[in-house]
Amino acid sequence: MSTELGNELPDDLYRALSARATGEASGTAIVVSTIDAEGWAHPALLSAGEVSARDRRTLRTVTYADSHTTANMRANGKVTLIFVDERMTYYVKGTAAEAPSPAGTPADLATMDVTVHQVLADSAGPGEGGATITSGITFAGRTP
Repeated sequence: MSTELGNELPDDLYRALSARATGEASGTAIVVSTIDAEGWAHPALLSAGEVSARDRRTLRTVTYADSHTTANMRANGKVTLIFVDERMTYYVKGTAAEAPSPAGTPADLATMDVTVHQVLADSAGPGEGGATITSGITFAGRTP
């Protein structure tokens, strides 16, 4: 059951995403969903190192410049990021806009700033028998 939290990142998510900005990225994958030209949801996975918090109302993403995810964000700006692990489950809805890439960023990557419009927290509802998330999506290996 989802609960609306407003338009700012909650403390635990903000801390986790701020740590990622300082290079403490883990093997956690983040689901990102954009809207394609036909109106369909377009899901993709980003590594923890590709999403960071600039402040409580702005996320920064790094995606491949020629990907469908990037094209969709450029076209309509709509994006939802889904953060799931054994400690928290959040859905962050926002609007993406291209941002200048930091010096040294490879040319095949695009930098987007996402303005947070809505944050939802998900947890087991009364009729769900205390169901809990036991892990998020994780990966091993190199990411950009």
